[in-house]
Amino acid sequence: MRKRQKVQKVLRALKNFLYLLSIISGLLLSLAFCNIGLEWLIWFSLIPFLIVIEKENNIKRLIIEAFLCGLVFYSITLYWLYYVTILGLILLIGYLIIYFILFSLILKFLYKAKAIRFFSQLFVIPSLWVILEYLRSHLLFSGFGWVSLGYSQYQNLSFIQIATWTGVYGLSFLIVLINVAMAELILNIKAIVLFNKKYLKKTSIVVLISVLSLLLVYIYGDIKLDNPLEGKKLKVSVIQGNVPQCQKWEPFYRNLILEKYKKLTKMASFDSPDIIIWPETSLPGYLRETDLLKQMSKLAKDIKTPILLGVATQDRNEKRFYNSAAIISNKGKVGKIYNKIHLVPFGEYTPLPFIFGFSKDIYKIADWTKGRERILFNVRNEKFGVLICFEDIFSDFVRNFVKDGVDFMVNVSNDAWFMHSTEPYQHLQTSVFRAAENRINLIRASNTGISCFIDPYGRITKRVSSDGEDIFIEGYQTQAVYIQKIRTFYTKFGDIFVLICLSLILAQTTKALLQR
Repeated sequence: MRKRQKVQKVLRALKNFLYLLSIISGLLLSLAFCNIGLEWLIWFSLIPFLIVIEKENNIKRLIIEAFLCGLVFYSITLYWLYYVTILGLILLIGYLIIYFILFSLILKFLYKAKAIRFFSQLFVIPSLWVILEYLRSHLLFSGFGWVSLGYSQYQNLSFIQIATWTGVYGLSFLIVLINVAMAELILNIKAIVLFNKKYLKKTSIVVLISVLSLLLVYIYGDIKLDNPLEGKKLKVSVIQGNVPQCQKWEPFYRNLILEKYKKLTKMASFDSPDIIIWPETSLPGYLRETDLLKQMSKLAKDIKTPILLGVATQDRNEKRFYNSAAIISNKGKVGKIYNKIHLVPFGEYTPLPFIFGFSKDIYKIADWTKGRERILFNVRNEKFGVLICFEDIFSDFVRNFVKDGVDFMVNVSNDAWFMHSTEPYQHLQTSVFRAAENRINLIRASNTGISCFIDPYGRITKRVSSDGEDIFIEGYQTQAVYIQKIRTFYTKFGDIFVLICLSLILAQTTKALLQR
């Protein structure tokens, strides 16, 4: 009886230990996205969770453990959504956790079906993660690809060059591969210490494969970063007005906001830029309003420079309203207008109103109309496209702009909603990858930051800053960018890498099932 009690006690301790490992994994994952210099943790963060999946044999407990890991990760990385909507934060986290549960259940199935061998796991497990990241980025209200693992390495320039072939998913794959290799070493540490020849040989090969993969990606990126920037020079200025969200649409602040932007624009004009860019909805009113239009027209003519505005627009019947970008020529004429296509669900529109219509009574949700067409603007015979707000998280969307023939991209945004949080830095991560994927300059103008210039290799060359701060400050910055006419493999063929991952999973699973 006493022996039985001891066994039960050990089993309970093991169960609690697996719960703890899941929480630790979620914590390590989140710390890599917190902008505190711990991005390197991502290379180790999945190890505890992978051990849990391999050792847990109770499916119900495995679901709870996956839930805990996802809950900790997304609660810490996406906490900033609390400033806008608590309900939305809860619903989003609940939805995203499903992918952690799916990962653990599918991986457990593959283990039981013997679709994962000692070596094949180095490629099968990362492939499964990549497929789920891709689905998360495309399903449900146009997708939510935020905090994909690869994004954490946006400052690790040598590694992110692989994005020209695989997109962000290639780096996510590499990160999971390294985690799998180290988890396998830990799980077989006893056999290794005892010099078990069978496991020593296998683990040596695992280490060799993972180290070689890491080195090859790094060396490739290092070589690419030595390439000089060449091409036609274009001088661009970005304005960061730093207007608090509580003031943006208040009539009392209308003239103050406009005067602030006009002052910064005139200061930037002394740098003789070819174009000046204002952030998302920076004009305090609708473009068709006569007084605003007159002032903007006069400003552009006075400085003899075209201005790209983030602005609210409406159709002629004033029944439809758009979150837009419009260009005012150096002669004061309104040129092309782009209407935002990817609207923020529960922020800029209410999806499935017959289900979620009640949310309008709880939160202030805008009623923007979705744009229908990608628009190409022109400055000095160079074409560019505009991404409004979080449209830069959609790699396919940006890729299609580049395939349309743009020479550089602009992102206008307003992250003032999220206060002094990690959100602006997480948003910046996505822009860096869009630039690197397509070897194209991406210029950001954000109301409260981060406003900066990203070159075709993902390097942030200049940003609006003051005393080391780059968010919630006002200012402007000017940079000469080189326009390169390069089209990458990723630009041409998109997410072929994800299809390869899917093919690998299907092949391994089919083979295992046929052998049963």
